[in-house]
Amino acid sequence: MKPIYHGYKVLAALFMAGFMVYGGGLYCFVLLVPPLTEEFHWSRAATGGLVTAFWLSAPLILLGGAAIKRFGATRLLIAGILIEALCVALLSTVSAFGEMYALRAAMGVGKVMFAVTLPYTVSRWFSRHYSLGLGTVWAGWHIGGMVLVPLTGLIIAHSGWRTACLGIAAGLLTIGLLPMLVIKGPRSPREFGLGLDGDPLTPDAPGAAEAAAAAVPAGSLRDLLGSATFWMIALTTLFFYLTYGGLLTHQPSVVEGAGFSPLLSSIVLGSTAGFAALGGLCSGWLLDRFSIRVVGIAMNVLLLAGALSLLWVARDHSAAALISYAVCFGITIGGGDLYFVALLRDRFPTVSLAYSYSAWYFCEILTLLLAGPAAGRVFDLTGNYDRTLALLAGSALLALILSLVLLRARSAPVLGAAKAR
Repeated sequence: MKPIYHGYKVLAALFMAGFMVYGGGLYCFVLLVPPLTEEFHWSRAATGGLVTAFWLSAPLILLGGAAIKRFGATRLLIAGILIEALCVALLSTVSAFGEMYALRAAMGVGKVMFAVTLPYTVSRWFSRHYSLGLGTVWAGWHIGGMVLVPLTGLIIAHSGWRTACLGIAAGLLTIGLLPMLVIKGPRSPREFGLGLDGDPLTPDAPGAAEAAAAAVPAGSLRDLLGSATFWMIALTTLFFYLTYGGLLTHQPSVVEGAGFSPLLSSIVLGSTAGFAALGGLCSGWLLDRFSIRVVGIAMNVLLLAGALSLLWVARDHSAAALISYAVCFGITIGGGDLYFVALLRDRFPTVSLAYSYSAWYFCEILTLLLAGPAAGRVFDLTGNYDRTLALLAGSALLALILSLVLLRARSAPVLGAAKAR
């Protein structure tokens, strides 16, 4: 019987790691905002800042390409999981805002070390099925949220948020870390005598040259940052993820403020994660077969629809609006990053993904860092979420307009680096 292609084992391990790192480290942490606000009487801006402190390590992302080249992707992945597990366990032992903020920021360091390697790692094993492979890996993040959020909600309700933190830490060390240790070793399909996607490795076989090129990151940040197209993508990213981060951070508070129960709030967050997993898989499949333009426009329209739906929830206590929000925003969560990665690969084919993704991911994380506190500040000033959500919807509309312009333009390939996926 033909052995299973090792690339599929890599995808499975990355799926389970993301299940805990993102599902436990971000989705579940959002549920802590209401109990922390109630227990310590902190403002919404402060508790929103705790959520987005996860992304305080944004500047380190720029070193991602160099770190992969220096230490290897797998080592960074494992170290990132260990750091996040330690920090979330320590969260259960502190009460001061400063200590909690510092630990949350340190969790972000672990998350960055883990996340920045994923597109590059998948590119070492897949070419024709790259977007679907990356979508599968990222689906683990959201399925983690779908499964873990309701469980975490029950733990918080019965045993408190500190017990929930310890449970997440235990999951990181078992469900998240062990699969990565099992697949640790082979670095590319060439070690099995195969090309990308498990194809036969012959001098003229599709994927042979790519498999050799993917072994070592190429390109440089200088080539990327000198391009006007990259800065256009960065500006689009700013408006897109300002809405994304604001909605994700304040979703439980909006839902509970509209009169829905905390348990229902956790179920909605979990279903949002489920639709994100579906959105990631479907977007990956579509990107491998159809134009980036179709997927890109769809992601921006769905983000705008999600923001408007949550505004509807805040104003009218509408169950239909809650369902619309979970579907639209969930699919956007799953497919948004895939769209931007596909755009980077298309516009900058001569720059290694280890470098282009690191630079773009910096823009994304910096925006997410600011989005939660900014939205919380608007709420603190106005006393309700109507204006906050209206501003977030306006930001989504600007992202859509910029994407339409960007998807019509086509830049010349960046020179100076060997082609890398």
